[in-house]
Amino acid sequence: MTVATLDTPAGLRPAAARIAAAGLAGGAVDLVYATVVGATLGRSFPQVWQGVASGWLGKAAYGQGWASAALGLLTHFGIASVMAGAFFLAAGRAPVLRRRPVLSGAIYGLGLYAVMYGLVLPFRWPGVFPRWDGVRSATDILAHVGVGVAIAFVLRDRERAVR
Repeated sequence: MTVATLDTPAGLRPAAARIAAAGLAGGAVDLVYATVVGATLGRSFPQVWQGVASGWLGKAAYGQGWASAALGLLTHFGIASVMAGAFFLAAGRAPVLRRRPVLSGAIYGLGLYAVMYGLVLPFRWPGVFPRWDGVRSATDILAHVGVGVAIAFVLRDRERAVR
């Protein structure tokens, strides 16, 4: 199987489709995790995703119902697609990443956690992040590893992939 590349116009469409599928897979893993964590904290499904939309809308996101929850979900999957695109580009330079999706995805997930909790969240909520919260932080790390593995698994080299 030939891996789609961005080198030619003919390769752009298959590459975009693979990146989108990987973004959906990684985003779905994190959607389940964030929704479960939110539920354990007493937040409804829309409230969890309004929290993501608050990055755009501030506190007003919580008064917008499903519209802001939809914006949060769109933002969430957009970020996951960017994560998948970054992995796709890295795997184009280092094909071993496509052959070892579990290992490379787990390592990528650790990197995603570091970026999210070391840069993104502290930028958005500087008084709250970074922080270590024991089991909660450990499960956050595992969830990001799951996201990385899902992305890498979708983008794997299907003919030669090994664990």
